[in-house]
Amino acid sequence: MATAPSTFEPGPDSFVATDTYEVGERMSAWEDTWRRLRRNKLALVGMAIIVILVITAIVSSFWTPYDVWRQSLGPTYQGPTGKHPFGLDDSGRDILSRLMGGAQVSMVVGVGTATLSSIIGIMLGLLAGFYRGWVDTLVSLLINVFYGLPDLLIVLLIVAVTQQRGLGNIILAISLTAWLGMARLVRGQTLSLREREFVEAARSVGTRDRWILVRHIFPNALGPIIVQATFVIPAAILFEAFLSYLGFGVKPPTPSWGAMASDGFRSLQYAPHIILIPAAALCITLMAFNFMGDGLRDALDPRMRR
Repeated sequence: MATAPSTFEPGPDSFVATDTYEVGERMSAWEDTWRRLRRNKLALVGMAIIVILVITAIVSSFWTPYDVWRQSLGPTYQGPTGKHPFGLDDSGRDILSRLMGGAQVSMVVGVGTATLSSIIGIMLGLLAGFYRGWVDTLVSLLINVFYGLPDLLIVLLIVAVTQQRGLGNIILAISLTAWLGMARLVRGQTLSLREREFVEAARSVGTRDRWILVRHIFPNALGPIIVQATFVIPAAILFEAFLSYLGFGVKPPTPSWGAMASDGFRSLQYAPHIILIPAAALCITLMAFNFMGDGLRDALDPRMRR
């Protein structure tokens, strides 16, 4: 799977809000992060685009200008008109309506993959970093094995074996390769946080390991986790579009930006709008998530506060 262009790199200076902070100090830290994020104009632009995309995906679930499956609405390959602002495709379907439906597919895949891969990566990363020993060895071996396998091969094998191309199976297939970066990040954060004074204090009063993980270590690693999850979303959207372009994505005629681009490639010379419009939507979406991810990374980086 295509990796995000930049990731949050934890280090000894990584920002964490330790449990020694009072509630007011915790709020001040996150308020300071929001103030710093607001000064990043590109991040704000990215957030605005994402909000529009989410609204479009929600609206498309119950309304589109035309039925996304309806064909022969006009001459095939028709260019943009007042009635069809983005034109018609090779089957006479309204591209604007299908673009809205594709936004829903992209958001479901992106958010679903980020959620599932984050759950897997966080659980394994916490266990490996906290218990170390054979647990850390086993998790690290599993990560190295998956890193040595081509992402596309794993996903294609899962799709071929299950013989299912629904959104659930696609999310599961992509998540099985997307959790690696999250697991390594959480493992590194946990290795650092487990030696902090507030963890030692929790141990000294007899707090159980699972409560130390859930109530102390996980909340203090939340900032880097949010940043990493933000970069997983565009990578998953791009991978789903690539699978749909190859014909392994959602079943047609369900709209997908990758499938729309694949359909438009055959008519590129005489109807370029069919491929350019979904390609532009995909590029804008990826840039928006990357802008927001970069803004969050900078806002949560303690070195930027100096």
